[in-house]
Amino acid sequence: MNKNILILADTRQKSDSHITNYFDKNKIEWQRATLSNCGDYMAIKYDNIKGIYKDYSILIDTKKDLLELAGNLCKTSEHERIKREISHAKELGCKKFIFLITDSKIKTSDDIKKWSNIHSQVKGETLFKIMKTMKERYDIHYIFTDKKHAGEKIYTILTS
Repeated sequence: MNKNILILADTRQKSDSHITNYFDKNKIEWQRATLSNCGDYMAIKYDNIKGIYKDYSILIDTKKDLLELAGNLCKTSEHERIKREISHAKELGCKKFIFLITDSKIKTSDDIKKWSNIHSQVKGETLFKIMKTMKERYDIHYIFTDKKHAGEKIYTILTS
């Protein structure tokens, strides 16, 4: 594993043992820290020129499924909060803001468009349009994975 990186997991992350267990099992250094309200995971890196520094270039915000993402992007108060977090991340130097959604049923954009949930009035087609608009306006990236591979995906993203 990469010895020049320490992954920071936000202190507000409550149910991420599937991720931190992956880190522990694979001897990936990580610790809890406050991440300035702009994501759930980031890296502290070391190099010979800069020394040790917080690397805000990539910030990952995890979502347990499309229902949580729909609530964040489609509910007005949550949407405004997300926009503030992304703006704050950009101010800190974030170049790549990623929503990592652990929803194994979603493989393609058509899967998003067809999505529905009894706990949400938001239709998949509407969610897809909002996701697309957010990507265009704020350069957000959406990555889907299953819960089992979330830790590995986070590590790969932060060390690439």
